[in-house]
Amino acid sequence: MSSVLPAITARPLKNPLPLLDTNSQVSVYHPKVHSGAPILLFHAFPSEPGSGVVGVPVGLVLDACFVLAGNQQGELHLYPSLQERVAGDDSDPDGLLVPGIYHFVVVRAGGELDYDYHLCESFDAWTPPVVIPARWLGGEAAHAPPPPNISNISAAVKVDDKVCIMTGAATALRASHLVPKAEGAWFSFHYRVLTGYGGDPTTDLTSVRNEVALRADLIAQVFDQGLFLFAPYADHVVAVFVQAMAQDLAYKYHLRAVNFPSRIRRGYLFIRFAWNIFKFSTPGLAAAVAMMRPLELRPDGGGLLKRKSADSPAGGSKKSKKGSRGGGGARKEEDVGGADDGDGSLLTDDDEAQLAVFETLDKVLKTRPLTVDDEQAGRYPGFSRIKRLEYEYRRAHPQVSAVGVARVWEEGDDE
Repeated sequence: MSSVLPAITARPLKNPLPLLDTNSQVSVYHPKVHSGAPILLFHAFPSEPGSGVVGVPVGLVLDACFVLAGNQQGELHLYPSLQERVAGDDSDPDGLLVPGIYHFVVVRAGGELDYDYHLCESFDAWTPPVVIPARWLGGEAAHAPPPPNISNISAAVKVDDKVCIMTGAATALRASHLVPKAEGAWFSFHYRVLTGYGGDPTTDLTSVRNEVALRADLIAQVFDQGLFLFAPYADHVVAVFVQAMAQDLAYKYHLRAVNFPSRIRRGYLFIRFAWNIFKFSTPGLAAAVAMMRPLELRPDGGGLLKRKSADSPAGGSKKSKKGSRGGGGARKEEDVGGADDGDGSLLTDDDEAQLAVFETLDKVLKTRPLTVDDEQAGRYPGFSRIKRLEYEYRRAHPQVSAVGVARVWEEGDDE
């Protein structure tokens, strides 16, 4: 008997993967911006292949606007008329917002509409809310189960999830962080808020409580690029495709429930949603942020400063022509009462390094509401300019000390 079997015909070429068509978009503008790119742009897919129902979940759009507005609730109005309300907190979050152009208007606590609200320009500038929107809650274990008894976190995640939580694939799995590992500094900075989510911010970033198993090819090129979002929908966590570049995946998985692990903190899922929203935000967000940034008063009372662009350093140039002081405009030597070092600055490199930190923090403060941490640390919009004046004064007047006991002048003392 021959050990060689007869040749067989090669299998035919595989047909191209079916695509879920998307020729429609949902665009959202700030009420004060009526042209150019919107602050948010979602591609609207059919709810399922062959369906004529096309739209983006209302709750997802409102939550994305909530994030960009610095955690302020609001409602959608039809563009260009701001009088026609389309959806708000009382709307069914699982309804589909039909393709079109909308304005997002913030609603204050008393019901007053705010058309002049400020926008958050980046994830770094965004502060997670103390309480995440209610529809994101539920589904997690009351007490997160201990991780599997495996020292390698990535392996533990794959053992616990068993398959890709979105596709069900059992091979080529990788553990993917919800809050990206690269955001470790941001994660630590907001530890007080994150503790309120029921987790342990000192360890959760690189633990099984912040990682899920996904098919390896979905992570860097799809999930991390914001082509789809994990979000609550119809009492499940589902994959919502919002960009046109993944139509083949959308055909199979758009609005399909995922096997989301109960060990994951829902607050971390919401943070990931916010991270992705900023990831694919349009140039219209930066333009609107710059347009809404208020004019600033000169710290010396000399009038208004020019409105800064979104990428301008908060404190201005470190050094300019002789007599210049960082962000305070041209200042003469006698303003601080002392001789300078010849390059227009009395400050040391260490002073400038510390002021650069203050200026970076100041830039962030202008894009979001103040937090308890800010108030306790004495940070407020514009505080870096005051710090610069303080540092300059101290360098110019080394005899002045901020420490010591004041001496009371008594009659008979020499003048």
